[in-house]
Amino acid sequence: MRRVVLICLLAIAALQAVNAQTNEITGNVKNDKGQPLHFVFVLDRQAKNAVFTDSLGNFTITANAGAQLQFDAKGYTDETVPAASGLNVVLKPSGSNVNTSTAISTAPIVTKDPNNPEATIGSGGVISPSHQKGQLHGNLYLFDTFVHGFVIGPSGTLSYNPNYLYDYDKIGGVFLLTQDNKIITQVSDNQIRTIVLYSNADQRFVFEQAPDIDKIHYVQALSSGKKYKIYKLTKTRFVKSDYVNNGVTSHGNDYDEYIDDADYFVADAQGGKPQKISLKKKSLKDAFAKDADKVNKYLSDNSGTIDDAYLSKLGDYMNQ
Repeated sequence: MRRVVLICLLAIAALQAVNAQTNEITGNVKNDKGQPLHFVFVLDRQAKNAVFTDSLGNFTITANAGAQLQFDAKGYTDETVPAASGLNVVLKPSGSNVNTSTAISTAPIVTKDPNNPEATIGSGGVISPSHQKGQLHGNLYLFDTFVHGFVIGPSGTLSYNPNYLYDYDKIGGVFLLTQDNKIITQVSDNQIRTIVLYSNADQRFVFEQAPDIDKIHYVQALSSGKKYKIYKLTKTRFVKSDYVNNGVTSHGNDYDEYIDDADYFVADAQGGKPQKISLKKKSLKDAFAKDADKVNKYLSDNSGTIDDAYLSKLGDYMNQ
């Protein structure tokens, strides 16, 4: 009897290990005319993980073993296929621009805020600046135009609507949403745990709430894993033109400007207060002191400028 029980327990453990495995799945999405489809939403519902296709229709997603991937694009019929590398998915027109998928949350994530009245968007989907003198430098917003994205709520529920486009107000620390390229609405903070945005150049941005770092602004997660998280906090300030010319000498700038100030933090994924770091090797060694040999090896093997890309790769390495 004990032997039978042991065999059953080993079988269950092996099955759980298989189910816990994840694989990197690559593929391509086209329409029925063979044209690549950009910004198709690719979802592993079980893992609550999602990506968008790039301008060539390509995608890469980390999915659970045995996962079913859902493909969702505005104006096309959804497709669900088993996860496997080298997927070639063809989406057929639905004859409607309305998203009919029931596999993902359709809970509303937008509320009216009387303290933040609706604003309008300028031509081409560009958010018009409220004030400008001379040739405006910098940007109040993260992107020049609204971009694709999805939201993960406090309970882990993933919400996506193909009609929603997003941007981020770097001074106010709020995410903005438009459904019609005419009206801007503020996204409710209490509906966001994580928000993932894709620029028009297919660059992925992940933002989270981190009150221990800043209670107003969201932080960008440059790397996130089981051991460490590396965050970037961007605060933007508006500097008005201060140009002065008294006929003899002149000084100052003859333009208004938005200036970004960035701070970086390393957080232990198991808890504890995030540690502020500088973009210097000594600071990185201090932040990862409990894995000194590992961080020293990475810093020795990887020279070059310590920037966002460098920190992202460092974080991924330290989480292995």
